[in-house]
Amino acid sequence: MLRGKGILCFAPDPWEALWRNRHQLMSLLAEQNQVLYVEPRPYLRSVVRQARRGQLFGQGRVPRLTTVQPGLHVYHPPLYAPLTGREPLRSLTDGLRKASLRRAMRQVGIERPITWLFRPDMDDVPGRYGECLLIYHIVDEYTGYADVDPARVEEIRRRERALIARADLVLVTSRGLLESKGGVNPNTHWVPNGVDYERFAAAAREQVEPPELVGVPHPRIGYVGALNDKIDTGLLLQVADAYPQASLVLVGPVQMLAAVAQQEMAALRERPNVRVLGAVPGQRVAEFTAACDVGLLPYRQNAWTQNIHPLKMYEYLACGLPVVSTDIAAVREEQAVIRVVGDGADFVGAIAEALAEQDEALRAERQARAARNTWRDRVERISTLIEATLRKRDAA
Repeated sequence: MLRGKGILCFAPDPWEALWRNRHQLMSLLAEQNQVLYVEPRPYLRSVVRQARRGQLFGQGRVPRLTTVQPGLHVYHPPLYAPLTGREPLRSLTDGLRKASLRRAMRQVGIERPITWLFRPDMDDVPGRYGECLLIYHIVDEYTGYADVDPARVEEIRRRERALIARADLVLVTSRGLLESKGGVNPNTHWVPNGVDYERFAAAAREQVEPPELVGVPHPRIGYVGALNDKIDTGLLLQVADAYPQASLVLVGPVQMLAAVAQQEMAALRERPNVRVLGAVPGQRVAEFTAACDVGLLPYRQNAWTQNIHPLKMYEYLACGLPVVSTDIAAVREEQAVIRVVGDGADFVGAIAEALAEQDEALRAERQARAARNTWRDRVERISTLIEATLRKRDAA
């Protein structure tokens, strides 16, 4: 593993949000390095909106820096220096943000960091904090997000292409992203998502019933992850109606934007055999996953889903669960142990097969697949890439 470095991770979501690959990677890297996880910078319009609602009271006393484990520190950007395009306020708040973050870097002993970016709109960060290496980590096709204004698609592509070209190392999480992003920077590498195998396998062995599921009958058909616009909520309704004696358990934050998806979510909540539990802490995800009998990957077919690499795929497999998925590229890589089908009747029918399965050898093979795809393996791979890139730069 990489050792003795300072890492400045500019994250697109708060530390306390749904855990994603950056949470997993930074937690492990912090074992041998100093990691500063920088939460999203606030926008002026958001701060003004909160102020009008009286939601800023007491936030000025929130610590700027929080240590969540040895070597891992979370930086909370100041609300008094929001992002804005208005001059001269823009230059003033920009200077204040930079000075505040540099103070935090000194507090944790980071001087020449590895700067780690995740989104095209972070293209103003490179060069500001004296990095020794710049990493751009692509986890989605960002132009495919449901809330992206079509008029901004070309701008996003332009900014991303420039950031890819500028980065010393580019990481992508899916083969689709490697194909679409890999022609710009020769130091672009595919590193798929992984799993905290020991945590999920232990949850499967221990079978501790979450209090929220006490009394919820088996069989439980589960989806554990963010419920956003990449999820086919209409397909979930078909599942709920096709299996009235089963429980459809949905665990994760509900973030639907499309009107149709919101209506379908409302209909799901009304079904007597559906449990919508909302977000749960990251450390409890394994127990909810292990409490299910079948795991679902019910994705829509679009540019967003064809470029993802679902974290929950290996989490389901680590628990030994039979998995039913719609046909997306990343899941085909594991179709030997996952039922990859179309939507509608094919998807519903595959769930019946999964519920009837009694094959312990197949369950063991699913767990073996997951055990070969751990987050620690991913960190070792990324560490090798970082060290090779640093050596090449030093030799130049």
